Amino acid sequence: MIILLMGPQGSGKGTQGQLLSQEMNIPIIGAGALLRDEIASGSELGVKIKSIIDPGNLVPAEIITELLDKRLKKDDAKNGALIDGYPRDARQLDLLFERMTPDLAIVLELNDEDAVMRLGGRWMCPDGHIWNMNSNPPKENGRCDDDGKELFQRDDDKEEAIRLRLNIYRNDTAPLIAGLAEHGVNVARIDASGPIEEVHDKIKSILE
Repeated sequence: MIILLMGPQGSGKGTQGQLLSQEMNIPIIGAGALLRDEIASGSELGVKIKSIIDPGNLVPAEIITELLDKRLKKDDAKNGALIDGYPRDARQLDLLFERMTPDLAIVLELNDEDAVMRLGGRWMCPDGHIWNMNSNPPKENGRCDDDGKELFQRDDDKEEAIRLRLNIYRNDTAPLIAGLAEHGVNVARIDASGPIEEVHDKIKSILE
């Protein structure tokens, strides 16, 4: 089963994806994590990706699709996967349907002001665990509950970069939802403004 997790930045795709991954025993594949891993590798491609991401812009469709293809071929994804943050534009949508038709698209909906507030409080550890000082803080300030590593805030979580990414989502990504439905993908819209547990219950009711 292939499930797409969609929604504006800050809507909780990563958090909800982690919960679903544990419950369904399939990996969550984050487009952002794939890009960050490539950057961390120090490769020539990673350097190029960093120069695109830091100002808040999106990476070309062909690059992220190539990284996604490699990840889906790993053994832990043989029974399915949750895909977070892909597709984000019309070209990615075309590349997606050249490869597969997802079973479900879960769209987490959130207004821009709530998204800015959430992302402004977001911190993460080097292993990718995400915490939010407003809604889901770690037990020890500045330390990840899962591995004890020091938390940091990404440059692209600054307000100016956040609003740029939100504009890109509204203009380029949101219209893709209709395209998914036209291709026969089941689309479930979820109000993501509530607490994590409440949003997760809504998602589980859809899956059931």
